Amino acid sequence: MMMKRTATLVLLLFSFLSLSVTAQVDESHFDYMDLFDLQMVSSPAISPDGNTIIYERHQFDVMTDRRFVNLWSISFSGENHHPLTSGTNSYGNVTWSPSGDRIAYTSSEEGSNQIFVRWMNSGETASITNLTESPGNLSWSPDGSMILFSKFVPGTSSVVKTDMPAPPSGAKWEQSAQVIEKAVYRRDGGGYVADGFDHLFVISADGGAPRQLTSGDYDHGSASWTPDGNIIFTADRSGNADLDPNNEQIYEMNIETGAMTKITDKRGPHSSPRVSPDGKLIAYTGYEDKFLGYQLTDLYVMNRNGSNLRKISQKVANDISSTTWADDSKSLFFRYTEEGVAKVGNIKLNGDYSEVAADLSSTTIGRPYSGGSYSVATNGRIAFTAGTATQPAELSVGHFPTRMQNRTLTNLNAQFLKSKTLGQVEEFWVNSSVDDFRVQGWIITPPDFDPNDQYPMILEIHGGPHTAYGPQFSPELQLMASRGYVVVYTNPRGSTSYGEEFAAYINHNYPSEDHNDLMDAVDYVIDQGYIDVNNLFITGGSGGGVLSSWAIGKTDRFRAAVVAKPVINWYSFVLTADGSPFYSKYWFTKMPWEDPEQYLERSPISLVGNVTTPTMLLTGEQDYRTPMSETEQYYAALKLQGVDAAMVRIQGSGHGIAAKPSNLFRKVAYIVGWFDKYRK
Repeated sequence: MMMKRTATLVLLLFSFLSLSVTAQVDESHFDYMDLFDLQMVSSPAISPDGNTIIYERHQFDVMTDRRFVNLWSISFSGENHHPLTSGTNSYGNVTWSPSGDRIAYTSSEEGSNQIFVRWMNSGETASITNLTESPGNLSWSPDGSMILFSKFVPGTSSVVKTDMPAPPSGAKWEQSAQVIEKAVYRRDGGGYVADGFDHLFVISADGGAPRQLTSGDYDHGSASWTPDGNIIFTADRSGNADLDPNNEQIYEMNIETGAMTKITDKRGPHSSPRVSPDGKLIAYTGYEDKFLGYQLTDLYVMNRNGSNLRKISQKVANDISSTTWADDSKSLFFRYTEEGVAKVGNIKLNGDYSEVAADLSSTTIGRPYSGGSYSVATNGRIAFTAGTATQPAELSVGHFPTRMQNRTLTNLNAQFLKSKTLGQVEEFWVNSSVDDFRVQGWIITPPDFDPNDQYPMILEIHGGPHTAYGPQFSPELQLMASRGYVVVYTNPRGSTSYGEEFAAYINHNYPSEDHNDLMDAVDYVIDQGYIDVNNLFITGGSGGGVLSSWAIGKTDRFRAAVVAKPVINWYSFVLTADGSPFYSKYWFTKMPWEDPEQYLERSPISLVGNVTTPTMLLTGEQDYRTPMSETEQYYAALKLQGVDAAMVRIQGSGHGIAAKPSNLFRKVAYIVGWFDKYRK
């Protein structure tokens, strides 16, 4: 009874803190419920002739606490802007037919997710499937007669035979035990893994029964058509994909005969293969696997039969993704991130490349991770999502190779933003106190900021760790700033978009000197003169949970900390996380029982005896990436040594807490409520 009463008091306390913080926010400042007024652009699909763009418009439904997506159409000129769908269902996976007379997309408007076709001249639409599993990765055949797609095919596993008696008629026994035999038996965001595999199918563009192309106990993906009507895809058909990840090979299949040819033979990964429009070359992304946590993703080209393999991205310093062949087969478009800014580039077969578009932006409502999407027409017209640190993602267009000015076609939030004063975002760089690296960061100042005043500061640390923050619109951090905090976020070593050496520095060496980079950034911001040094706070999620818990084991300069979805003990993490075969093989040199010291010396739990900082732990109840057991270990350790600590378990959430608007609100409210409690 006493434990229940204490828990109730804690919940009441934080409910009060959340309400009091909300009540103090000026109506002109960005607040929780404002999220439901925002609209954001994603996944543009430009027609083959470059005249029309279909894009996804993302919004959030206050009654169902979820994101919904509709499709809109707009001319390349910016005219003829109108919706194709409406309501609170979700639509996506738009792809144009080769002639541009139809689009295919997926929708749940009839209940389960199905493939739809829309005839662009008449506006007529029809669902062409009746599937029990959701389709994805739609692709039209070169002649427009078929649509290629992938979907999960349920299977059966060998079950341990038992001699359990059957319950008597009418008896109410507990449900049957769940028997698990897979090495990777659960995935964050997807729950416990069902028996079965992803396979490839084709269906007539006019509808009818689909035909399964691939078979066997293997996953198949990254599929696309060749100009002559075959398909190309990736798969690891070794039978050991669970325990030996990252080894997909490239295959080609004749869909009429089912004959399958393995094109690659060296170790993977081989990702996103694409055949050139002239049918002669295959481009794919990958790297020479050295079993390290970070390895630069390069772009490779080879002949259709796999001969004359060569890397063409030697001059690109950062990871390559989302490749698309130019129509003349002489170059490829690709996405990359440079110093936190997501971009589109074009690379020739000799390796020369140029920037095509910059400031790509995504539809995240959480932290400011770099991202965005683009689409290219056969004539070089390009559509992409673009934004800034104070402007959510909008639709922009350009043209390659002409140097016409890129233009933004939409301004979905213009009227809303006129009524709100956002925190302004300033970029900064700081020299590392450890070596010659320079560390990039951003400062969000509160609305109505006065540089002559003193403000509390929150250091917010990204996860990954091999990813990057950037000048992206972040409702999560804007909500913190609107409550009177200066929010600082950075890309310490290990972050991507600064070249291979910077990102790879933490291979088998994490957290390494990330802590120094973060403290250098804190010192830089303090030196600007508007920070109250008695009110410094620290938080971060996932990899940021690692670094925030590591930091409070090394310094007591922070008044309070919120450690979100952390890894606390690498030994237990690699045995409970959803990717244990990958983490144990790529992030460490030996298994935990072979070299426990390697795991312990890099674990925040090794420093917990130094911690005096009041600390909140905050994790999703269904988090299988950094499981709740990590949070529970740290919470118990803090309590055992008398540190003021609280544990918040976010319900209905995996690792991606911001998947539901209300859980994003809870995350911010608890973080700010905890900091307000200890603020002088």
